[in-house]
Amino acid sequence: MHRITQDQVRSFLLAKYAGPISELGLDPAAVEDDFDFLLRGVIDSFGILAMISSIEDEFHILLDMERLDAEQITILGPLSRFVAEQGRPDKRSASA
Repeated sequence: MHRITQDQVRSFLLAKYAGPISELGLDPAAVEDDFDFLLRGVIDSFGILAMISSIEDEFHILLDMERLDAEQITILGPLSRFVAEQGRPDKRSASA
């Protein structure tokens, strides 16, 4: 398994949500680490689960979301760091 970096996660999220971010009048490439997907209206409360699921699918990992502060789950920088630090192999795909 290769190591997941914060920049990879950040790039994935910004590419995935580039449309809604652009609709806010922002350049996805210039979004700061404190950008909050939920508070800025890019995702809603149901979208949090979809976002986490898409990260797990993209990087083939399982995330223990209890380890991430609930206040930071939708903030670009903290979420990207968390995935890079806590991502672990998805045992379901490892046995496939």
